Amino acid sequence: MANGRATKTLKMPHAKSLRAIGQSLEALGVVAFVMEKNGRSYIVSSDSLPDISSLNVKQSLSEKVWEIPSSTRRHVRALQPDGSLKYDVNYVSWLDAQGRKRRRKRLSAQTTGTSRVSQLLRTLGKHLDRMEPHAFTISWTGDAICVDYVMGDGERVREVLSIEKLRELTVRSRFRRARRR
Repeated sequence: MANGRATKTLKMPHAKSLRAIGQSLEALGVVAFVMEKNGRSYIVSSDSLPDISSLNVKQSLSEKVWEIPSSTRRHVRALQPDGSLKYDVNYVSWLDAQGRKRRRKRLSAQTTGTSRVSQLLRTLGKHLDRMEPHAFTISWTGDAICVDYVMGDGERVREVLSIEKLRELTVRSRFRRARRR
């Protein structure tokens, strides 16, 4: 127990995790990347990640992404020596909470476009939640998304989706959610 609170292991659906990571990538201006699910962490590499020196001006990636001082000791050092970003489960959970706060301030979640990386990643995450892969890698470009994943039985699967197809799936998903309300 730390500070009187039990430390618990967080398990978040890929849809929520990928949206939270997508929001941080949007804030950093990243438009093309490779994301690998590495155990319980996500590793993102990209040629368009900010220069390391610009990230060092902030105390942590959290402050860079959300432009707020980190009020906890959670100075997450997501930037890896190889230049990639590592999103561990606790950091993704924190990013998700920050994103929820921001979304509540908007008039409607429906006002966000379906072309945002975070929304498209959420849709892709829902698909991965249904497939339940053991591991996966997402290669994201301006034109297409390639998803390679390994199922629990060891079967390898590759899917290639156009950005337009993923937008269509996002709109359908929103329509289904709106009907359930």
